[in-house]
Amino acid sequence: MTSVFILHHSYGVGDDEEVKLIGVYASREDAEAAVRRLAQQPGFRDYQSGFHVNQYEIGKDHWSEGFVSLVTVMMPLLDEGVDAWRPVHAEVLPNARYRILTENTEPEDEHWAFATGQVVGCIEREVDGEMALVAISVSTDSI
Repeated sequence: MTSVFILHHSYGVGDDEEVKLIGVYASREDAEAAVRRLAQQPGFRDYQSGFHVNQYEIGKDHWSEGFVSLVTVMMPLLDEGVDAWRPVHAEVLPNARYRILTENTEPEDEHWAFATGQVVGCIEREVDGEMALVAISVSTDSI
């Protein structure tokens, strides 16, 4: 055996995706038989297009690029006269630090407290009635 067949099921839940590992099979036919067995079960029957079979070679790295974790951080806007925020994407770093990734596409109209690429510290606070991470300071810790 040089390959296996992985069966997943996924479907959207709001802005998120729910993914389930169903099983690992010796052949595509075995994986497709599992789909037929499960397709009428509760939940699966409502999302039948969510089944996915993928072939993986044994003994091979299938993810080799590394990864980043992203969160939404509320960027304070300057010169607005009131508290104002822009949601931006940030990379999660060790020690509760975050690297701002979103570019300010309106730098003449919108003045951000922190620049793209800066590493910031955040606190959780209420913004517009919901709890959010808010950038509060530039991090001086080395990465």
